Amino acid sequence: MAITALDTHQTVKDLTAAGFTDAQAEALTHALRQVQQIDLSDLATKADLAATRVDLHQEISDLRKEMKADFSVLRAELEARMAEHKAEVIRWVFGIALAQTALILAVLRLFPGTHP
Repeated sequence: MAITALDTHQTVKDLTAAGFTDAQAEALTHALRQVQQIDLSDLATKADLAATRVDLHQEISDLRKEMKADFSVLRAELEARMAEHKAEVIRWVFGIALAQTALILAVLRLFPGTHP
């Protein structure tokens, strides 16, 4: 789309002929002139968006790899801690079972005539 120069004088004449006051026609023509002079060179092009998309996909891929590596390390640490806690629970259970057995035997020795 080609942008042509705005004929401000003709625009004011057309607007006043359409029923605008001189002040309204001049204000609107001034606003149109400012809009026409906006610098559009800062806008992203399709090529810019495509390059950004490729970069973004690469960054997401790299992030996924990092996260998988981090999660595998965390999983290994968690499994090791769980194994330690499991061993500690087993030691406690056997310790309590031995203490219970000793307590039962002690009670049976204290009262020898009560058991069959």
